[in-house]
Amino acid sequence: MRYDEDHKSKTHKKIVKMASRQIRGKGLAGPAIPTLMKASGLTHGGFYKHFASRNNLIVEAVEESFRELTDTFLKAATKSDSPEGWRGMVKAYLSLERCDKIDTGCPIAALAPEIARAESSIKSRSVLAIIKFRQDILPFMPGNNASEKEENFFIIMSSMAGAVIIARTIPDPKVREGILSSVQNFLLDRFSSF
Repeated sequence: MRYDEDHKSKTHKKIVKMASRQIRGKGLAGPAIPTLMKASGLTHGGFYKHFASRNNLIVEAVEESFRELTDTFLKAATKSDSPEGWRGMVKAYLSLERCDKIDTGCPIAALAPEIARAESSIKSRSVLAIIKFRQDILPFMPGNNASEKEENFFIIMSSMAGAVIIARTIPDPKVREGILSSVQNFLLDRFSSF
């Protein structure tokens, strides 16, 4: 059977996208290659036509998860009812729906401790994905200059990711929503002067 020229590229992207969701949901060590391939509707045998190793797929999946988070933030910033795009990002991120969907949620909240302990090949490329994410988001952050925007980026992202991590440990949805809402209100109020 003959495939289109871009069939391999499309299949590769499909595997990476599904792996991105699998690792956010189950962790870096969680899903085995057969599970990752099955989630993409493919067999284990085709894996090495696309990736040299499981680590290569993991790195690409982490990068994909940061691209998805960047896209979510940029959409929220441009749809925001405020000229301050960061406010839309905060509101979109700190929603109960996003908190409850670990597999499509923030890679920082889902994977940061594991990335910190990962092999250097995974860690180094994951750090580059985080740096790119920060660069793409910085223009929307509150602040009067680049230094303030960078400082506020770290404060806002750390607060939001921490809120999601804590909220995910709580079984009661009303309590989870209260945690997210409290942090959202704090951030929106704290940075309103910019």
